[in-house]
Amino acid sequence: MSTDPVLGAGYTLHRIDLGSDDEGPLRASLIHREPVPGDAPRADRTPPVLLMHGWSDYVFDRDLMDHLGTRGHDVWGLDLRKYGRSILPGQTPTEIDHLSRYDEEIGASLRRIGRSTPPVILAHSAGGLVATLYALRHPGVVRGLALNSPWLEMHLGPGTRRLLERPVHLLARRLRSRPILPVGDDAYARATHRDLGGDYDYDLELKPPGGHRFPASTLKAMLDGHRRLAAAGPLAAPALVMHSDRTAITSRRGERPLHADTVLDVRSLAAAARRLGPRVRVVPVTGARHDVFLSDPPVRATAIEILDDWLATDLLAAPTMTGTGRTAGPDASETGAS
Repeated sequence: MSTDPVLGAGYTLHRIDLGSDDEGPLRASLIHREPVPGDAPRADRTPPVLLMHGWSDYVFDRDLMDHLGTRGHDVWGLDLRKYGRSILPGQTPTEIDHLSRYDEEIGASLRRIGRSTPPVILAHSAGGLVATLYALRHPGVVRGLALNSPWLEMHLGPGTRRLLERPVHLLARRLRSRPILPVGDDAYARATHRDLGGDYDYDLELKPPGGHRFPASTLKAMLDGHRRLAAAGPLAAPALVMHSDRTAITSRRGERPLHADTVLDVRSLAAAARRLGPRVRVVPVTGARHDVFLSDPPVRATAIEILDDWLATDLLAAPTMTGTGRTAGPDASETGAS
């Protein structure tokens, strides 16, 4: 255990050894926020929160983690193998052949957090898919899921996924960890990173503009995860799903891409979210980006309010209307995507 070199004082880093694969040793990185004077007291109503990142990403949002900590949550973050703090020399960033392999580091993290206090997993994009599949495979070990633009389905829905599955599987067998997709556009980084005109600071080596090159094996694993999720039964745990109210997958500079999801198809995302189970609140956040917490500050504040409200209501009680124009509970999802 040591001070986390990314978040600095007040955060500790715990390495999780995961054996090795054909690229060498494997590790994951568990980050813990130490409590400080002024934090609300911890109680059963404030479960631990474990943050998980998206594809080509890492855990870095100290302000959000501090916010949750001041409200009494025991706050943790997990960089999966071959992501962020966990990348080792010679490894292909983000490479995985099956999403269930992440069960090892998630399980180790939950044991460190404590089995008597099941956490909420707050997960973004591909991490949302990983966390949801984990909760389905291990009912009862997660208190709830708070999903930030989770990648629950392919663009344009199940039909696209079914068309892609066979060719991607064949290519992955041939290419393995070699890239199947080129580096993406940097519009998202231009909209979010402080040095490029945005409001937020993060490491452009660990979260590069346009993402890392996408390994063929990883795309195969994601498609397989989408298929398994579509065939799964309902979640036992309550879930919150936040996403932008619109998609704008384009490289053009302008206002709309700055206030929309430029990565995922929010219609397909929302449709898959509504099928997760009977205690799911689906909330489109007007003007949000792909990571709703990297939206313009007023939109980020709205997203944090939604998260706080869900943690204080839906997570602990029967689904109800919130009274704020947002809906919660079975069959009460908001859909406004365009």
